[in-house]
Amino acid sequence: MLLSLNPNIESIFSEVKKSRGQMDSSFTDSVPMSDNVSTEQGKKLRPSMPELDNDIILYEIFPRLPVKSVHRFRCLSKAYRGLTSDKRFLRNVSLYAPRRQLISIPQPLPLKIDVYYAKENVSEDGVLSIRLTSIDDRFIAGCIYITVINGIMCRVNESRNVILMNNATNEVQVLPSYKSPSRCEQHYLYFCYDPQTDIYKILRTMAFRKKPDLTTIRMRYSIFTLGSHTWTDFDHDVLFQYGKSRSLCIDGILYLNKFRDVGGRHVIAMFSVQSNTLEAICYPNGVDESRYDECHPVEVKGSLAIIDINFVKEDGISLWLKQEGSDGSSWLKQKIEYPTGSIGSRISTNYYFTTNLNGDIVIGKTRAMSASLCSILIYNMDHQIWREIKVHGIRDCVVFSDIRFEEYFETPLLLEQICPPIFFLN
Repeated sequence: MLLSLNPNIESIFSEVKKSRGQMDSSFTDSVPMSDNVSTEQGKKLRPSMPELDNDIILYEIFPRLPVKSVHRFRCLSKAYRGLTSDKRFLRNVSLYAPRRQLISIPQPLPLKIDVYYAKENVSEDGVLSIRLTSIDDRFIAGCIYITVINGIMCRVNESRNVILMNNATNEVQVLPSYKSPSRCEQHYLYFCYDPQTDIYKILRTMAFRKKPDLTTIRMRYSIFTLGSHTWTDFDHDVLFQYGKSRSLCIDGILYLNKFRDVGGRHVIAMFSVQSNTLEAICYPNGVDESRYDECHPVEVKGSLAIIDINFVKEDGISLWLKQEGSDGSSWLKQKIEYPTGSIGSRISTNYYFTTNLNGDIVIGKTRAMSASLCSILIYNMDHQIWREIKVHGIRDCVVFSDIRFEEYFETPLLLEQICPPIFFLN
């Protein structure tokens, strides 16, 4: 059974034994035997191989097997059914588990999120295609926000309850509920992380009207730090949110668009995960004010960037890179021309920009006369080249209005959520 799980199991055994200082079987094969020594006598002369204890098998060999194989073995063997809930085992799995991209597409009506993961990449007629598989609805039922940071998945349901799942340790945490203020008109949550302090936080933003002046919009913010037990409120009536923000967390700073300052200017809000402070930066001077809501904040090489595209006035993409200097921050403009040929001719106003894990600019495109995602255009910043990937597996009823690319670990817990165990018995 064990050998059928992975054809490279022998090499894994060998690697583990070497790391433990145990003698490799290749050494025993090299022990010379004289011609007058029988085979049975020769076997007795060879040094005996020590047996691997269960800890080595469970915590050093099994975590290196394909996750589906471990999950299948769990379904077939009662002795190892508790393995996929063993924290020590799961932590080791996360060291070897392959990384995959989680693709989420929020749906405006009804308010929910369609979540997919990349199952396979194939080449069709020289064009790369990606087949997406929808994650089981039980996993994301009623989910209106989903983000993954360092393998920790944050989900928010329609009641604004927050669920955190660490699929590397099989831990699920439901955060304490929060009573929003009366006359709350906007209510959003954002997951963020500071690598310097290794702190995870959830920022809750609420816009509401308060008596006696019901014409004035007030803002309330609340923070939950992982490891704590309560939400901490703070008021900040200098920045006002007027819609659902596109969020982006870079090096401990959470960037949010669709904010205004007290003077009514459109700004990008910056929330510091470490200090719990809110500041703002202005949009680049070269971006027309009427297009602020259409700008796409993205991460390029570890820094904030703004993508602006105007199909009427311009023949390319304007990329604004945030630069930090001794006299403050500034914006550097870079022009990216549309791809030539058939790819460029099919770019329409139905698009959404983001960046993938490699820092490439990604454009999600829709079919003609349809709002469903059909292909992805990727621009490599280093080599300055375009390529197109066809997308299969998106349900026809999905409306393409936003797209996010996340990274997650392929672990037994996530496999259990995606498909039932019987899947692996077929």
